[in-house]
Amino acid sequence: MTKFRPTAALTRRRALQLGGGAAVTALAAGGLWELLPSSDTGADSEGDSDTSSPALIGAVSTGVSYVHVIAHADDGLYFHNPDLTLSLKAAAAGGANSVTVCLTGGESDGLNIYRSRMHKGDKYRSNRPAFVRARMNGLRAAHSQMVTGRWDAPWDIEAAELIPGFEVELNTLRDHPHVQLVWMELRESRSVDLANPTSLRGLWLGAAQALPTLVPAEGPVQSAYAYSRQDVIDSIVAVYRRWNPTVVRTLDPNPIHIPTPPKNFGGGAKLPAPQLQVPLYLDHQDHTYSAYFAHQALQTYWASAQRPRGCSVESFRGYVTANLPVNLGPTVLRGKQAALDVYGWSDNRHCGDPAGCGDLKVGPSGAHNSWSRSTRTTAPGATDWTARLSDGRLAAFAVLSGRAVQWVERAAGKGTWRGPVAVGPTDGDGLAGQISAVRRQDGAIALFGLRTSFDTGLQRQRREVVTCVQQSTAQGGTPTFGPWQSLGTPWNDAQKSLEMGFPAVVLDGSGALNLVVRDWTGSVSTRRQPAGGAWTDWASAPSPAGLADKGYVGVLDGLGLAVTQDGNLHVFAAAPKSLVQWSTQVPGGPLRPGAPTGLPGSCDAVTAVTLADGTVRLVYREPVSARVLIADQKPGQSAWTFTDTPDTAGGYGRVAALSRTGAAASGLVLAARDDSGQVAVATGAGAPTAWDHGGPFHVHSPSLIEDASGRPVVVTLGPDGRIAVSRAATAAVDTAMGAWQVVGDTEAQGSPMTSRSS
Repeated sequence: MTKFRPTAALTRRRALQLGGGAAVTALAAGGLWELLPSSDTGADSEGDSDTSSPALIGAVSTGVSYVHVIAHADDGLYFHNPDLTLSLKAAAAGGANSVTVCLTGGESDGLNIYRSRMHKGDKYRSNRPAFVRARMNGLRAAHSQMVTGRWDAPWDIEAAELIPGFEVELNTLRDHPHVQLVWMELRESRSVDLANPTSLRGLWLGAAQALPTLVPAEGPVQSAYAYSRQDVIDSIVAVYRRWNPTVVRTLDPNPIHIPTPPKNFGGGAKLPAPQLQVPLYLDHQDHTYSAYFAHQALQTYWASAQRPRGCSVESFRGYVTANLPVNLGPTVLRGKQAALDVYGWSDNRHCGDPAGCGDLKVGPSGAHNSWSRSTRTTAPGATDWTARLSDGRLAAFAVLSGRAVQWVERAAGKGTWRGPVAVGPTDGDGLAGQISAVRRQDGAIALFGLRTSFDTGLQRQRREVVTCVQQSTAQGGTPTFGPWQSLGTPWNDAQKSLEMGFPAVVLDGSGALNLVVRDWTGSVSTRRQPAGGAWTDWASAPSPAGLADKGYVGVLDGLGLAVTQDGNLHVFAAAPKSLVQWSTQVPGGPLRPGAPTGLPGSCDAVTAVTLADGTVRLVYREPVSARVLIADQKPGQSAWTFTDTPDTAGGYGRVAALSRTGAAASGLVLAARDDSGQVAVATGAGAPTAWDHGGPFHVHSPSLIEDASGRPVVVTLGPDGRIAVSRAATAAVDTAMGAWQVVGDTEAQGSPMTSRSS
């Protein structure tokens, strides 16, 4: 095998042209790759016999770039979609790239048959290389369908190298070359949870020193390889260097554990290696460890790259979604299930490959199971990532490339911004997901986030809440912040810390900061900092009655916090079957489970606001329909009432809400993701009645805030690492939001795009 220069981000080996997943066969005598006949594709049969020194492929330097890192061929279809579809369409339209990197072959037991036939006593012949190729064919066809509307759009296929000496398969959608697939073909664990050293889990934990590949049937990669732990990290780093991502999507690095596993779940107590002793989780082990490798590679990439662009990271829940309320409405669900139908070969199409044209284990039923009906990120999306400085200017805060950055208005309400500029003096490497910003009683802004460290041993791998506080602000300049301080985790246990949720924070009437997180038990834990005082110790709140019995998972992350006129703190959370609450009985007292709310459950995070008259208002999404609900609890009353809700916004995810307390009359502004992945906004007195669509495509959740003149402002973070802003012309509650503007200095001093060195 030819050795290529290590400086090459990706090198070509030999190529073939493929229509819709049609099979290939090696002509050993000529060393060529040729299509098998297929009446369905109409693709030509020309091969590429050029085995000369490979041409270098330049790194992506402009435009939005999406990189999806998955463990198995169907992971993106089940868990990243519908976001995957939106990125694919953006890439097909030009100005964007979308690449999916599949770490394992997903060979399973090598039986490409419907699951309904697997337990009927029939004998089937296992063929793992063929099943891997069938899954690859299915994913290409599904991507073709999502991009072009036809499953048989042609692909160019070649062997390539990410790191010297290790070939991978690279697929490029011929008519839309910004859409690509990379197959590393590592052996999968072959079990959801069994302790197998020959797996990503074994490689990460040190139970195996190398993980072999499994060569698929009839493909351009003809040799097997053995990857060390560092080889896998280096390969994913090479992907990041080649595609220079502005958005990275992974699977769940922080799955939820099973408190009381069923009998014999996990295959018993005897382990082939002591390093494999880990809790049992509601997810596939390959999902978890693919995410570990992806995130470790990100930290390596960001630390070594010369000019990485600002990058948002989204990690998606896996199998646990089967235990949670459905959160995709009918419009986006149809498209997601259609792609899974193609992947699952439910149409019995003929693609010309004897290995198979899709994954029959998914088949027609798998496209409509509980996993297909939801999509969830581990970060539920903060809506309080904007704040108003003491001089009236607005500031916005986000995590880009693992670091906190900020954008700040140059003058209050004037529409020009500075940023992104790193939050310093130390900018907090290892931050994840989202930032919450709270203005303290003294006018300083306090930021809160999560920091994650990755290590070979889970005992050294942990999450912690971190905070930093504004120290000063130059006139018209950018706020300066002190160092990040760790607020720890509710338990001094590294493994338990990995399941801790993102911090939700609210300022109460006494000036105290109240911090609440979802904890390892599925309940919530709190810390409190009185005005001018020190943080209290962590205190865990009991679970509401019956919560632990409903699907193992406890409450969902994405807590809603409100402080009522009597000074008490109220915490609201979605649970698998209901919407639950905790409250303090006296200001500053411990949280106690509240009475059942009687409200319909929520399928996503809950947003809570307190109205001028003391009413607590909750805004959240109804399961299955994803319709936005608005529920009110008047002061002194225990019952909740529903207000009129706007027409269906579509989409999914957290809804931002702003109570117009500074306006002449009460009003509400809502902002949410719609079916197209764009921002929809609703405004009105009392409660809005209709949505205004057409906002920008965005990641995470929108934020809402009033400016110094009392005008509502919507802020979103785009997939290009820039913010977009819409501002009402006046403070009147019936004023529509203004046009969207992308703002800030893309090359600002201190930006993560300019502050790195090799």
